[in-house]
Amino acid sequence: MSEPDVMERLAAALSAAFTRDFGGPAFPNPEGWRNKGARLRTFRRTVPVVELEMEGRTLSFIVTPTDPAEPAYRRSSRYDIVYFSEDVPDDEQSRIYARDRATIDRFVAWVKAWDQAGGGSV
Repeated sequence: MSEPDVMERLAAALSAAFTRDFGGPAFPNPEGWRNKGARLRTFRRTVPVVELEMEGRTLSFIVTPTDPAEPAYRRSSRYDIVYFSEDVPDDEQSRIYARDRATIDRFVAWVKAWDQAGGGSV
């Protein structure tokens, strides 16, 4: 399967699973984020991005098959996870963790559980 096909299938699987779990016991949402789902976005390459939004703030997560040559915030068994925000300048992205730590940690835990359960097998 080609990389674009893998990324498209992963984006669809992420979107379906996250929409199912968002706001429930598997992924509580006490902060009040709005789930915008997962879609493909192109940076250096085209990757699946899960997007959240709240009161003009954004919090997004890139989830890709693990590549030890690429930097990642965290890794599950099969996936690399990177977070970013559209409302924070590139040179200040480090302050996102202080601002949104609880949601970031919940998302990482959710991806790890989803991966362990066989989620997103592409």
